[in-house]
Amino acid sequence: MISHTVKLVTPLLAVLLSACGGFGSMHQNDAAAFSNDLADAAVMGKWARSCALCHINGEAGAPVVGDSAEWQRRLAQGEALILRHVIEGYNSMPPLGYCMACEESDFRAMIGFMARTSE
Repeated sequence: MISHTVKLVTPLLAVLLSACGGFGSMHQNDAAAFSNDLADAAVMGKWARSCALCHINGEAGAPVVGDSAEWQRRLAQGEALILRHVIEGYNSMPPLGYCMACEESDFRAMIGFMARTSE
């Protein structure tokens, strides 16, 4: 069931992300604390179900996937603060970003993906 869902979600996600355009690369040393392994289809599926809604178009002020300047500003605050915001919620983002099944390692991988540090 999960692999079928991932097979459906992955192409959709690729289309949505390609529409975002303007992806810049961040410096790896700015986010060394974050995992860069989003090859795990389960993590990508969690991201597509929980994070994409706001982070594709910047809904409610969410930083957009690949917006180097905005993610650089956030990454400069440090891993502990970013993870605390994700886990506890911050501004319009609810606690855990609605991903009740996510582990801290999942959030690290998702942040790396959105900040484009996983390339």
